[in-house]
Amino acid sequence: MLRGWILVIWIFTASVQATDILVIESYHKEFLWDANYLKGITKEIPREYKIETFEMNTKRLPRELYEEQAQKAFQVYKEHKPKIVILGDDNALSFMLPKLYDEEISIVFLGVNSNPRKLMQNYQGRAQITGILEQPLFIRNVGEIGALLPPDKKKIKVMFDSGVTSGIANDYMQQQYDMISRSLGIEVELFTIATQQDWKETLLSAKDDDTGAVIVGLYQTLVDEQGKSVDADSILSWTNKHSPVPLFGFWDFSIGEGKAAGGVVLFGESQGRKAGQISRMILEGEKSAQEIPIQIGIHGRAIYNMVEMQRWGLVPPDHWKHQ
Repeated sequence: MLRGWILVIWIFTASVQATDILVIESYHKEFLWDANYLKGITKEIPREYKIETFEMNTKRLPRELYEEQAQKAFQVYKEHKPKIVILGDDNALSFMLPKLYDEEISIVFLGVNSNPRKLMQNYQGRAQITGILEQPLFIRNVGEIGALLPPDKKKIKVMFDSGVTSGIANDYMQQQYDMISRSLGIEVELFTIATQQDWKETLLSAKDDDTGAVIVGLYQTLVDEQGKSVDADSILSWTNKHSPVPLFGFWDFSIGEGKAAGGVVLFGESQGRKAGQISRMILEGEKSAQEIPIQIGIHGRAIYNMVEMQRWGLVPPDHWKHQ
């Protein structure tokens, strides 16, 4: 009789602990973007639902290991059998959709810069898919920064690392380049940089070519002379200390004292909250994933750090105080 009760308790416990949502991160929990969108997800998901996470760690690992990480993520999926898989950012979507497309689950992606429709057309199966796109607010950022610069300094360098997301973002910005040149009268140079040394040289060259500002994009996949990953925080700190011109950013994690001075930025938490809201609707049966259209994330907003702005003798635009 006792053994029967033990069996009943074990079955009940197993059912209580069943995973409802598995979040597969392209990157890692210490990366502020991931930390913020995970916070956003948990704010929207009621506590009775269980969430598990897996870090693919593709900001710190070489590309030849991405597929191995995806296989590990798929093994975690098979162990937990969640109802919903949230795929954070482009690498998770591109490596995991080929493995998950024919599973009877809902997939919600977030932070995706590329157009996912071609990938989805190639992998049509039982999974229902929706999500949130993310695009750097390029034109808004350049326009706002350009208004802060003197007339003889209407040139902006935009610096990205050579990661997958950076390449996609760079392509997106290239499409808008002519519009910026014509309508805003601002010259923009886009840089995709692989090494720490090239990053430093590109930044320091700003003092010699009439550059008025630098926009820091992504910088997490830079490597040193030995090809080893460089700590992202140290890159941003060095950039702040040695930049000959004001620094701005596209993402909230790059703005602050000792970082970039400001920008019209995207927020990881808002992406996470939207993914959490969609997931909650699916879990509670309000809508299926296929009934929820793919959407562009909530537009970012301008943020400025007054210490960094005062360092460069800049004053934030008036609208910033009334957002």
